[in-house]
Amino acid sequence: MARPEPTGTGAGDAVAAGLRVAVDAVAAGAGLLPGAGPLRHTTVNLVAALADLAPHCSWHVLCPAFAPLHELSRRPNIRAHSMRFAARVRPVRVLYQNTGYALALRRVHPDVTLHTVNVAPPFGPRPRVVMLRSLQCFTHPRQFGWLRRAYLQFALRRSLLGADRVVAGTSAAARDAQRLLGLDPKRLRIVPHGLAPHIASALEKPPPARQSERPYLLAVSALYGHKNYPRLLQAFASLRRRNAIPHHLHIVGADADLTAADLRRMATDLGIGDAVALLGPVPHDRIAAHYQRADALVYVSLAETFGHPPLEAMALGCPVIASNTTSLPEITGGAAQLVDPTDVQAIASAIERVVTQPRLRAELVDCGRQRARDFTWTRAAQRLLAVLGEVANASASTAY
Repeated sequence: MARPEPTGTGAGDAVAAGLRVAVDAVAAGAGLLPGAGPLRHTTVNLVAALADLAPHCSWHVLCPAFAPLHELSRRPNIRAHSMRFAARVRPVRVLYQNTGYALALRRVHPDVTLHTVNVAPPFGPRPRVVMLRSLQCFTHPRQFGWLRRAYLQFALRRSLLGADRVVAGTSAAARDAQRLLGLDPKRLRIVPHGLAPHIASALEKPPPARQSERPYLLAVSALYGHKNYPRLLQAFASLRRRNAIPHHLHIVGADADLTAADLRRMATDLGIGDAVALLGPVPHDRIAAHYQRADALVYVSLAETFGHPPLEAMALGCPVIASNTTSLPEITGGAAQLVDPTDVQAIASAIERVVTQPRLRAELVDCGRQRARDFTWTRAAQRLLAVLGEVANASASTAY
């Protein structure tokens, strides 16, 4: 079983001495664009927390030129490196990541490199820590084209098995990595993510009253196949057909292997086209209002390594209906209505219970807000800093 964090004094000694850390954000690619998903805000908030926690360390953040992380520019111990060859076009960027990018990382002369999204260039500097963000190329391979699937499976396997440490956001993700890749549990560490400051600040005041003139359910995620939108639409359609609820369904998320046009056609075929709003990507600094006005977040994903939308919804006082699989029971911690995501009727029943039973809703809101307090970027940075120090210390010891 993966350990939650390293122990011992060696790691702390290495960090206290001041590390030079290269932070590889290039692999996030277009995921760093506003509204594209959690990669931008989680990367920014994690690096900011690391820099605040360890001001004596120098943090060199390498990111694509088309998606600069300007939020980090004000901190004196962070230096941003804009990689102009990290193109927005995926094949060009992947070629660069596996060739010239290794030289760019080496020019930083890091004591340790933190790879923030799954993969590391084969000839990049060592030691290295790789953050596990997704395993869908193994668990749901059909949503990828054959070439992309083959590359991702090869790159993830090579990168994770070759890392000095692999950091997973949940125990469930760590178990999946061991099961699917045979990853050595001694090299796995569990570091849960945190809440963005503008989301976490909502925990300091009572949740606002629902103000939407037309009640709605909310779904938030890029439109990937494993997010299970077809079953969600079927469950919603069954409720609307028998007039069980008056709600509309708002879907926030950018196109992926499914598109808004695909979901619009599905909704029309199910007879609920006029009750489904496809809102596209929403910048993260504007997402809070969507949660706060919704009667529930429905997040019935088939596979997650973490799951930010349920955590954000809980912090913002929005009841959560979530899958009872992979990482979501761990993240929600008993503060959500859990359902089998493959059972359309179970999804519909859970939605009906939550939106029609005020006492259940109130319990979910109270428990959710309490659960959300457990997730902070300061706590995540403390654990991750210990991992970086552990790896750097071990590397320095073997150099003599």
